[in-house]
Amino acid sequence: MRAFVNRLRERARDERGLTLIELIASLTLLSVVLGILYSSITFGMSAYNKIRIENSLRDEGDLIMSSIISKLYTYGPDNIAQAKTDAYRQTIKLNLTGFNSEEIRFDYSDDSAKNALIFKEINKDGVVTGSEEVTMDSELVVNADANWKEGSYIRLVCSDTSKTACSSGLIEIQLKLRQVYADENHDLVLESKFGF
Repeated sequence: MRAFVNRLRERARDERGLTLIELIASLTLLSVVLGILYSSITFGMSAYNKIRIENSLRDEGDLIMSSIISKLYTYGPDNIAQAKTDAYRQTIKLNLTGFNSEEIRFDYSDDSAKNALIFKEINKDGVVTGSEEVTMDSELVVNADANWKEGSYIRLVCSDTSKTACSSGLIEIQLKLRQVYADENHDLVLESKFGF
């Protein structure tokens, strides 16, 4: 052990320094190690952000879907009708005998940064008697044209197509949520179909 320590002291007193080859070799090794370290950290951060955004989108989608299903099962409507449907507003009405009507709609406005799912309680005279809004941090992607498959929609499929209001049928919901991170769109599409 004493010999090793003496050898280290002699090297410390030696003023010869490093040769050019030793310096180039050490810098090459250092740049390789730093490159691997940098790429590992960059990959880890991008994977973390991707998972964070996906979790956020899924949480918001689950909240919206559970809000819709909760409204449907809370009110137990006599029949359901498809109401206003265009690129920026899609509505279904829950009709209750002798009670207020409840509207569930995707409401989106180009001039507003706020995206929301709106539940409105409207009486027989068309007066809004109550309103509940589920807001979200994500953008609710809607259809810019009549193509149902591209964006979010809530649609009623009746078992009897001759009627405007259905007492039994299928409600199809598709949510397309988007968050932007580092100038890149991250989309999540949730689909749900349930009968009544």
